[in-house]
Amino acid sequence: MAAPPKSTFPHFGDGDVLIIISTTQYYKLHSQVLSAHSSYFADHFTTNPGPRLNAAARRENLPAYRFEFKRPTDGSFGEFVRAEINEAGRVISPTNIAMMPDIDNGKTPDNTNRAWDWLFGVFYNRDPVFDDTSLATVLSCVVSLIECAEAIDSIEHVRDVVDLALMRQDNVLWTSILGNPHVWIELGRRVRSPAIYSEAAIHLVGQRNTIPDEEKNRISADIREILDRKANDLSLRKEATELRILGHYPEFMRRAAADKPGRPTYGNDIYMWMAVCFFRQWFAQSISDDRTRRAPDGGLCFYGALAEGGSAYLSHPDFQEFHKYFPMSMKACQLLEANMGVLKEDIKRFVDELMVEKTHLKRDEHLDIAWLTCSNIEKEDFPWYDANAPKKSTDALPNYDNLDDEAIMDENAMAQALAEASAEHGGPRGKKRGRNSGEISASGSEYFPETPNSNGMFVSEAGDAMEE
Repeated sequence: MAAPPKSTFPHFGDGDVLIIISTTQYYKLHSQVLSAHSSYFADHFTTNPGPRLNAAARRENLPAYRFEFKRPTDGSFGEFVRAEINEAGRVISPTNIAMMPDIDNGKTPDNTNRAWDWLFGVFYNRDPVFDDTSLATVLSCVVSLIECAEAIDSIEHVRDVVDLALMRQDNVLWTSILGNPHVWIELGRRVRSPAIYSEAAIHLVGQRNTIPDEEKNRISADIREILDRKANDLSLRKEATELRILGHYPEFMRRAAADKPGRPTYGNDIYMWMAVCFFRQWFAQSISDDRTRRAPDGGLCFYGALAEGGSAYLSHPDFQEFHKYFPMSMKACQLLEANMGVLKEDIKRFVDELMVEKTHLKRDEHLDIAWLTCSNIEKEDFPWYDANAPKKSTDALPNYDNLDDEAIMDENAMAQALAEASAEHGGPRGKKRGRNSGEISASGSEYFPETPNSNGMFVSEAGDAMEE
């Protein structure tokens, strides 16, 4: 009896698909594995099944499918061309493709030949080994892998591999995204990487006021539309924050009508009323001078000063200038500044959400991040997201009311269930690689949740106008 054919990647003896890349690089793989990982091959095998090989062809382990990779002369990537095979396993319609010899022991300058090795290896749970000398070398490798995966509609199965390879670069990757977010957001979309896409998108939304139009036009129209929408959302959040601040009164200034407050009662808070008046004058002037949400930095410096409080704004020299027009005693000056300090502490919480940094690089270590990085990039903001995509059904999964029910399925029943499932799906298939959702989580709260220590006069804590 003849020995069974040797099954070793990339030349499986029992493989029924022959894939030829060059004169010395070819693969003999399984149609079931290719169908499970590639829509391109699955369509070919479904719409035009291979011949039923005769006994002699099966004894020789000849393939039922043959694909040859055609490299066009115009410099584009290329495509596979299928050669028709008869029942004897012989080619009956040659592709007439002139196969090019490999360069540098099978490594072309653009890594394409090695990329096919990496891609088909992924189908068989083989981790590709990239040149991780630098981010540039890793990027060259993963781009080649992405191009091969796109050629056979298999990008979903390399996303985690590419993500992992790039994430290993850590700060080098995030720094590169910071420097070229418009380039990385396109790559993030190509490989469908939530982490890379979101990092680039947050930077682009934060810089929306300063990015030149020619740079914006380098981004795909669908992504530009998403970024514009996110920038508008951020602008509305900032505007609502400013309205809320302008309508804020410290809690202790409030009076109840039942107490029948008189002039002396309000007179006790005269210094806080003066502080509120001084603060609002300064705030309104800042809006008029475009130092808030319309500033080139999107209001980063302004909101950052509000979040810091203390001497970050309306410091002692500002009060000295104020007292040139409104002189007061030394004691009164001190009381006014003290009340302003209380008001500043109240204001801080209003800008907390705007100062959240949702990028991997933080502003304390990268001072060149001169924009807000608080945007929420959710799954609905990914250009590849499809809300109507069918979800996997869990109806067929066993439902156990308690752990004792597991004893119902003995080993024989489990073996029979596995055999039936294997027969139903046409035998063993290549395993799909695990996927990480990578979705950026975001708070589901409104812009301004209700806080217990806030005054609802004129502008409520939810940002809505109130009738007097």
